Amino acid sequence: MAFLQAGRKPFIRGEDGKIPNLTAIANLCRADPRKAILLCKAAGENLDSWFPVNPK
Repeated sequence: MAFLQAGRKPFIRGEDGKIPNLTAIANLCRADPRKAILLCKAAGENLDSWFPVNPK
């Protein structure tokens, strides 16, 4: 998880409005889902878009 050690926040969008590294977000969600949710909230992203509730 080098992206977190470097102080990067994977949910922060670039100047063009796009997420720069979806792989970093996917890896973070697998490794530490709680931290991913906290970083998503801190970035002002919609949690339902990133972490949909799946009743299955």
